[in-house]
Amino acid sequence: MIDEEIGEAEPTSAVDARPDAQWFRISLAIVVVGALLLRIAYVFAYRRDFDPGGDAYFYHAGANLLAEGKGFLLPQFYDLGIRRQAAEHPPLYIVYLAIPSLLGMKSVLTHLLWSCLLGAGTVWLVGLTGRAVAGARVGIIAAVLAAVYPNIWAPDGQLQAETMSMFTTVLIVLLAYSYLKQPSGRRLVYVGVACGFGMLARSELVLLIPLLVVPLVWTTRDRTRKQKWQWVGAAVLAAVIVITPWTVYNASRFAHPIFLSSQLDPTLAAANCDSVYYGQFQGYFDIQCALAIQKRDHLTLAQDESQQNVVYRREAIKYIRAHLSELPRVEGVRLLRIAGLYKPATYVRADWYIEGRRPYWITWSGLYSFWLLALAAIAGAVVLRRRANSPPLYPLLAPIGVVIITVLAMYASTRFRTTAEPSIVILAAVALDAAWTRWRGRYASERN
Repeated sequence: MIDEEIGEAEPTSAVDARPDAQWFRISLAIVVVGALLLRIAYVFAYRRDFDPGGDAYFYHAGANLLAEGKGFLLPQFYDLGIRRQAAEHPPLYIVYLAIPSLLGMKSVLTHLLWSCLLGAGTVWLVGLTGRAVAGARVGIIAAVLAAVYPNIWAPDGQLQAETMSMFTTVLIVLLAYSYLKQPSGRRLVYVGVACGFGMLARSELVLLIPLLVVPLVWTTRDRTRKQKWQWVGAAVLAAVIVITPWTVYNASRFAHPIFLSSQLDPTLAAANCDSVYYGQFQGYFDIQCALAIQKRDHLTLAQDESQQNVVYRREAIKYIRAHLSELPRVEGVRLLRIAGLYKPATYVRADWYIEGRRPYWITWSGLYSFWLLALAAIAGAVVLRRRANSPPLYPLLAPIGVVIITVLAMYASTRFRTTAEPSIVILAAVALDAAWTRWRGRYASERN
């Protein structure tokens, strides 16, 4: 259904923009299979004996506990015989990993391979979105880039929710371009539903409601203001309906409301302290800061995550208010860090040690390739902006906006940037296609 609907969204100016071109479907299938094989090869070559810790263990063990009917518990405490309710992360990735667990396949390797399949699905969606933006050839170029770009395939071997967030983000953008081709309340509701699932993958994707859904409606022509408000309301309601079961479930487990995740407040506490503002972790986070608050305020297991969050939030806000004069400098460092331009060696070490991107060549190649693709993406945005009859650019820019806001509000991490990686790849594909077309034209004229 996605393929059929998006096929109508071809720009009339695109080269070979026929949505049903057999060559496109065959080529995209080959690229997707290749992407899957690459991801599987990475897992077997470097992650076969992966012993997950931190968030990776939370997702892996949490999925197994869910499949066993124990609900969403904190695995690290369950291993000690303590049933502690957990909402540290939204549930979609855990639910996805629980599917093979329900069938008795509970190993780390199984979950890694299951994530590889989802990552290959992201490549497929990138290809469809590239075609919707600028034609079939751009779609194939974008799919190839997504297949080989380390910052898109590496998370598939880390057991991190970024694999799911990339899939849902590019799906949202794809449905947005379907809406732009033929605006309707039904298609906008589809975008809202996808946004709801995106929030259940990574909570910051809630920002796509104001950054994408609202502009989609307000740029729609031939609709009254009342109709536009109705459509926005329908899309937002669709997103709320998707997340409501999780929110209601949390209301039955915690003393205070947890809508998507309980991670925001301890993250703010770890991202606003002396070592992050002045010390070696500038622009990043320091978990020791949150642990210091935990010790000083005597936070105990008798308090659930929502109760502890009240303390973390209070301390984070207090620190920010006391250091407002330093905030512009810190925010500048965060923006430089997310682009890999602030102490790149430190950036790579953090990816390797804390985020688990191993071996080292993956972190370095991810950084270098990001720089190249980011430059190409800027050129691609200029090409689309100047090209007649091209669809609007803002659906591709909205995920990038989400990353910028998230980084400014918390800290800079390659994991946060994954939300924008599919957009960067698609825009870079537009630039590469334009360069190829220009070179081919010059070559033909020289021969004549």
